[in-house]
Amino acid sequence: MIKKKLNKIKIISGKYKNSLIKFSNNLKIKPTKSIIKKSLFELIKDKIKNSYCLDLFAGSGSLGIESLSRGAKIVYFVDLKNKAIKCIENNLKKICTKEKVKLINSCAIKFLKKNKKKFDIIFLDPPYNFYKKNYDIINSCKKKLKKNGIIYFENYKNNKIEIKNAKKIGKNGKIIYYII
Repeated sequence: MIKKKLNKIKIISGKYKNSLIKFSNNLKIKPTKSIIKKSLFELIKDKIKNSYCLDLFAGSGSLGIESLSRGAKIVYFVDLKNKAIKCIENNLKKICTKEKVKLINSCAIKFLKKNKKKFDIIFLDPPYNFYKKNYDIINSCKKKLKKNGIIYFENYKNNKIEIKNAKKIGKNGKIIYYII
């Protein structure tokens, strides 16, 4: 039996600090770098406690699990890949209780159209080429925000998109990080 090499990401802070989120290379995901995640959560620290979060294109679930660690009330993890949802489920079983989460195996756009819930924080980390065809997803996310809610999103620097009120919070190689 060949043992698959797992990638690991540490939870930075909160009650699950230093717990490891594990995921396979087969998932072909790009989790948010720790330095960016640390900056992001420093910016939104006052909004996390008791918040309703949406982790779209959840991948490893890193942003959502970090939110739970810091006191989010509930996190919705949405990913089209069944393997990603299973990965998140396995990590949640090892790290924290599943009572504060909803795991949804769905296309992000379909989820946004069907879901009636509003969120305090939306994490949007799609594949690099996603915005070229689906620029309007950010506006769809804005409609799902509670008053004073925020959207964090990542964009490949070659995707030339203009988003009103977006504040650049960082850059790492070819990825630019924003918050609205």
